Amino acid sequence: MDGIEEQEDLSPIIQIFERLVFQRNQELHDQVSSMIDLFSLSEVTLDMLDTLIECVKVIFVNQQTNKNQRNLDFLVTLTHVTHLTYTSNKNLALVFDALIDVFSQSMIAVDSHIRHTTLRILNKLQTFVDLSRSPFVPDQFEQYLLELLQNETTLLVLDEIIPLAAKFQHKNSQFIDAFLNRINSAKWASYVDRRRQIVSLIEYSPASLQFLLSSIETDTDVSQIAFESLLANERGFTIYSIEDQGRLTIFKIARTSRDLSRLIFTRWINQSGDELVDILRLCQISSLTESKKTNERLMIETCLKYFLTDSHIRRIVVNNMKKVLGNNQGGLLSSNMTNYIEYLFLWRILCQLISEEDDDDTNIHPDFQEFITHYYRIIKSSINEKLSSTNEFILCQYASILSTFDMLDIYRRKCLEAMGRCILVHYGRYEAIIQQAYQLIRRVHPTPETTNERYQLITYTLNDVIQRCQSSHNEQMIFIQCMTIARIFIEQEKQFESSNTDFKQLIDSLIKSGLSHNQIDIQAQTLATLRTLMCHSRQVAVEYLSQLLHMIDKIDHPSLKCQLVSTFLDVLLVHSLDILTNIDLLDMTPIQFTTEFVLDLFDERNVELKSLIVFDVMKLLLTARLEPTSHLLKMILDYRFSNDHYLIAQQQQQDDITSFFYFFAHLSTSNVQLIEELTFDLVSRYLPFVFDRSTKAYQSILTESMCSFCLQLLSLPTLPIEEHPYYHLAKRLLETIHQSTNNRTTFIIKSYMTTIKHFQFEYLTKEQLQNLLDSLLPLQQYPNVPSVVSNLIKNIFDQIESSLKLINRLTGERNEDKRSRSPSLSSPNNAKRVSSQFHPSITSSPIVLQDRTNQTIHTNNEPINRSALKGIKRKITSQRYTTLDFENDADDYF
Repeated sequence: MDGIEEQEDLSPIIQIFERLVFQRNQELHDQVSSMIDLFSLSEVTLDMLDTLIECVKVIFVNQQTNKNQRNLDFLVTLTHVTHLTYTSNKNLALVFDALIDVFSQSMIAVDSHIRHTTLRILNKLQTFVDLSRSPFVPDQFEQYLLELLQNETTLLVLDEIIPLAAKFQHKNSQFIDAFLNRINSAKWASYVDRRRQIVSLIEYSPASLQFLLSSIETDTDVSQIAFESLLANERGFTIYSIEDQGRLTIFKIARTSRDLSRLIFTRWINQSGDELVDILRLCQISSLTESKKTNERLMIETCLKYFLTDSHIRRIVVNNMKKVLGNNQGGLLSSNMTNYIEYLFLWRILCQLISEEDDDDTNIHPDFQEFITHYYRIIKSSINEKLSSTNEFILCQYASILSTFDMLDIYRRKCLEAMGRCILVHYGRYEAIIQQAYQLIRRVHPTPETTNERYQLITYTLNDVIQRCQSSHNEQMIFIQCMTIARIFIEQEKQFESSNTDFKQLIDSLIKSGLSHNQIDIQAQTLATLRTLMCHSRQVAVEYLSQLLHMIDKIDHPSLKCQLVSTFLDVLLVHSLDILTNIDLLDMTPIQFTTEFVLDLFDERNVELKSLIVFDVMKLLLTARLEPTSHLLKMILDYRFSNDHYLIAQQQQQDDITSFFYFFAHLSTSNVQLIEELTFDLVSRYLPFVFDRSTKAYQSILTESMCSFCLQLLSLPTLPIEEHPYYHLAKRLLETIHQSTNNRTTFIIKSYMTTIKHFQFEYLTKEQLQNLLDSLLPLQQYPNVPSVVSNLIKNIFDQIESSLKLINRLTGERNEDKRSRSPSLSSPNNAKRVSSQFHPSITSSPIVLQDRTNQTIHTNNEPINRSALKGIKRKITSQRYTTLDFENDADDYF
């Protein structure tokens, strides 16, 4: 017998048992059968069980031999057979218990090889026996497995743990939590395959659902598998368990792909056994939002249209819809039927996908006369009522179906025109309904040549609404209705035809009346319409610009003032600052006027106004409408780094501002120089007075954060500038001290030196370093310099001298500087680290970075001194990019 010393006192039956375990010339099936016969026909003794356990241990100890695989298969088969006979044969039940006990102990052995072998056996056994559901597997086994999943560090062992532990998730949710802890660990970021494996195995829990939903939107490594997992009904991710948020997120991803859209509907229908309308009912289609930023209903509609583009699927859905319509009078939907809203939504989509001229097998359109009569009754039934979201949805769906009919017949065109006007007159305060009514009008007058007819029709409609105002006591509602109709009409037309005098005169009279009204709601609606007019027509913008500025100066109401300022800045964004030449600017240029205008308004105590100004100015700067100045940039930084409870920016706003500065710095060399100028201004004007003026404490904290951020920007390796901006900044600060005795105070020198200490001297030339060294020497000769300042100066001296020694060592004491001037060449890791501090919410434009990128590519093609790069890389790795950190500064600045 291999690996076991035979003992003379062993009984013959035990010797037979041992030979069976390690016999080589017998088929595995026969070997196991002989073993089963041996145990079945004999009383199982403790000696036999002990021998079995010892044999199993020998297999684990000799696991690296070429005999091992056969022995492992023997153990798997024996355990499977004894499990099958557990309740019918007491002897074999004891064998199974002994084997499981051995496995339980060996899976937590100190030796990782033994743990690995055990788990291989258990995974193979799992294909025959579901260990998680077996009543004969003790709870201790499950606990050991959970601890392994939580604490195992050997990756090969962990690869065996993951598939086995996945089987126990349904029994114990701690396994799901352990999987999530693994996959969310920063150490696991590089283990892409293992993360994908866990995502493909993880089962439903509230935590795993949230993880998968976030992964399909943000984690590109596992997003595809996460999407498929969210459709895995067998793992608990059903259409019901993922709830509203999960369904909407899935639709958001699937709307970009025809295949994904078909996949989600096919899976949900097959898994749940529900009809298509049942899925739509779960999505609560009539109550979903339809905003410009998040149109949830449109997401579902897009996916549904992709699903119905398959001719076979569409034919099935059409036949089912015909059965529903055929059961109702006139072939129309009854409002009393089950799933009425969902059938109406689906009917409208089918009418849009299928032309009225299609053959009878696929045509889903109703009789025109029956349909328009039915729709008119619906409109008239709720004229004097405030519409619920459901009723508004119903009216929109019917209007959309009506617009799918063929318009070759003049009678139909007249009917659609009348219905469009009827809808506008009665429901003109509901934007979604107005848009549908406009589509009806557009179907009647679809071409650019019929633009005048559309304007005339809207003019007649507005006059009808005004006439109703005379017989109605609700003047406010009627006026708002007129403003809403006019605004949406202009937005849909995309441009304003001022040549249509009737419409222009009517709108002018309404706007003048609305702006002079004493009710805030009417003024707000009027301003919304005026903004649309001014943005779509330069002529209208010129006419109302002076009045707009006058209102900004006079009106104090917070929301109205914000609306006025937003309108003014939007007009500048659309028509450029040249439009200001048409008004009196008090001897200022348009740029000067706009800059002073926004800075004055930013000083007002209106949080919403500050936010509006900051983000609109960012748009003007990025579109080159407004010339950047240090005052404007400081205004944006003030808002970004404010710690005031009432002024603090939201995290998303802070990230957007950070992204703005990142791209702004890469637009041009002049922008880098402007940030350098801003940094000098912050350091020289504010930091020295931290201790001197206690009332400036809040401002000093702001300034310190802004200085730190500016130094980060100047550290970016991809800036479109040849010379490192730190040199000019350090030179100016030192010259400022030497130029005037007033600047030689302890506070000034200390703040300047604290800033300079964080500069990157390793990227400056030998000449630049020597110039800075010469500028620093006089500082040591100034009288009454405190020791803390002297230590700062010495620290900077040491940094510069260290860089000079490095240059001399690399160049062999010659006046050649072989170091790379750009951090991006010598240390791509550092460049990546600095860039990762910024999280732009938009993709970097190739135009923004092309100059620097081209330069880098060109430089990389040149021969490089490898030894020089190696030395400089060590230097960069040891001294990472640093920024101002006064709070944690060794000199205890604060």
